[in-house]
Amino acid sequence: MTKTLEKKQSYIPGMCNINKAEIAKRRRTMQVGIAVTIVLLMVLVFFQVNIFFRSVVLFVPLYITVISYLQVQNKFCAFYGMTGQQNAVEGHKKAEKVAREAALVDKDRARKMAYQALAATVIIVLILLLVPSV
Repeated sequence: MTKTLEKKQSYIPGMCNINKAEIAKRRRTMQVGIAVTIVLLMVLVFFQVNIFFRSVVLFVPLYITVISYLQVQNKFCAFYGMTGQQNAVEGHKKAEKVAREAALVDKDRARKMAYQALAATVIIVLILLLVPSV
């Protein structure tokens, strides 16, 4: 098999649409999201911010963290999936459009990941609300 053909086969609709460099970007986003969430939680608890406001403030960085985690684990970018793109070929810097049939499979996978991230984020926010104020 030629190297070109092997590289093209790294994209699998609904399964893998990003390469190692793309995965590394999402891993960094996840790590920053964890740090931001921890710092925000500490500040909100220290200043005894009410529980409703605390949950609203924590939701966004937590969602970004969770969706990034899912993308790293699944080697699948939800944004690319929703927009019919892929960048699974190693060494490529730019995403490419995928065939219509593949785009539909990817869109379904991206939607499922978004719902998983939403559910996990809600659960984590509820758990973090149990942290008492000082």
